[in-house]
Amino acid sequence: MSMGRSRGVVLVGMQGHLIDVESDIGQSLPAFVLLGLPDASLRESQDRIRSAARNSGIDLPARRLTVNLLPASLPKSGRGWIWRS
Repeated sequence: MSMGRSRGVVLVGMQGHLIDVESDIGQSLPAFVLLGLPDASLRESQDRIRSAARNSGIDLPARRLTVNLLPASLPKSGRGWIWRS
């Protein structure tokens, strides 16, 4: 099992909130699971992530990829995300 963590900022109105992004590669059937109250545009990002990885020469494993956006109580939308490592 392989797990990674990062931080980001989600905007709610005019206020920014820090969020944690945890990702895990599991040993089960291939899938991409996004947790933590994502909106529709973030759920659609699964295809964009796989495409970007493939075009960058990165092979994503054919396993279960789980991405958790914490805290789950904050709504997350695709526009306005600011990522930082």
